[in-house]
Amino acid sequence: MEATNKILPVKKTCYKCNATFDSYLNSNAYSIICSDCGTLYTAYNGALAKTSDVVNKPAQPLDIPLGAQGTINKIPYVVVGYAYKKENGTSYFWHEYTLFNPVHGPAYLAQYEGHWTYLKEIKGLPIITEGRTATYRDFEYSLFSKYRAKLSTACGESIYQFSISEIPAVEEYISPPFMITKEQTADNITWYIGEYIQPSEIKSTFTLTAIPDRVGTGMIQPYIGRFTTAAFRKVLIAVALIWGLSQFYFLMASKEEAVFSQSFGVTDSLNKKEVYSRPFQLKYGTANTEIKISTNIDNNWMYTGITLVNEKTGDLYDVDLEAEYYHGYTDGENWSEGENWVSKVVSQVPEGSYYMIIYPEKPTNMSYASITVSVTRDVYIFSNGLIALVVLAIFPIFYFYRKNRFEKNRWYNSDFSPYDTGTDDDDN
Repeated sequence: MEATNKILPVKKTCYKCNATFDSYLNSNAYSIICSDCGTLYTAYNGALAKTSDVVNKPAQPLDIPLGAQGTINKIPYVVVGYAYKKENGTSYFWHEYTLFNPVHGPAYLAQYEGHWTYLKEIKGLPIITEGRTATYRDFEYSLFSKYRAKLSTACGESIYQFSISEIPAVEEYISPPFMITKEQTADNITWYIGEYIQPSEIKSTFTLTAIPDRVGTGMIQPYIGRFTTAAFRKVLIAVALIWGLSQFYFLMASKEEAVFSQSFGVTDSLNKKEVYSRPFQLKYGTANTEIKISTNIDNNWMYTGITLVNEKTGDLYDVDLEAEYYHGYTDGENWSEGENWVSKVVSQVPEGSYYMIIYPEKPTNMSYASITVSVTRDVYIFSNGLIALVVLAIFPIFYFYRKNRFEKNRWYNSDFSPYDTGTDDDDN
């Protein structure tokens, strides 16, 4: 705070009410308002020159008192002025504090419903396109509001000429957490660039005991702190890479080893009777095992119950398989439904010697059905990949949903909203 420590207040005496008040700008001030009676003075040469204007005083204590010192974006400031303004013809009010640094000049803090914006004047002219967007330094901003600003109360001082009667036209363009603002009077146009400042930062840097609570969504309030759209894109790319690499690894690591295949016919005499397979070996520790049946059904169904039995431990793994396959020609179109084969994967099957108890059931309108039972060890399961993708996508989906609600709330009171009318609950 070296720069602001050099700014010591100078006592001024009001010619009208004889009250004394502090001036932090002294000869740098163009306009000074008596803190007691509200008389407006010009003081650009250091001496007070009384005007005929009287400014209404603030009815309540300021959230940031005049003379308070704080640092914003590494620039130390002292608070030298305050104005309470409203959107002309409406009930929307906001607070505006004038900051000063002897090297960097003036800046402003605007507070509306607990949301703070740090503003500085810019010299370059933004490019307005189609009346709805503005470009400044290759950055695009969207039109949020147009209105006229009217002064209600004020106190302190300014390096510019102060007018209580002017009602400048204001245009605000946003690209959260930044904005640019155009302020136009009868003989002057001024552009400002603004940045959202977290309330906690304002409270800390100006050593305040309390500040207004935030209400709703701020005009340039960022979603989840400073987590930008660009950062969100990086998260999506990371999710896609993680999922793709993990699925490639599991695909390459899967053995997909065919360990058993046996075919037999099912006649009426064998229908609904147990058939025992020959033994076979399952390797690779504990892994999944796919059991599949292939049949010759056509416009029919076939059920097969299979029990996988560990010869050493007697552990049983039951699988119910029902194949259905129908097809035909209706209304000039061929159609089909189902398949004449079906499979299921049994997870966590230990290695060892196994056999199967097969219980086939064919429909009564088939005199003979052929069936092939096959077993494949350690298969790649794409559905697991889909589950993993859903899990990985939870955060991006949740983020997008919440951000969309957040943006709708932001634009709710704008006449230039890109969203349909309607709002959601506050998402601060």
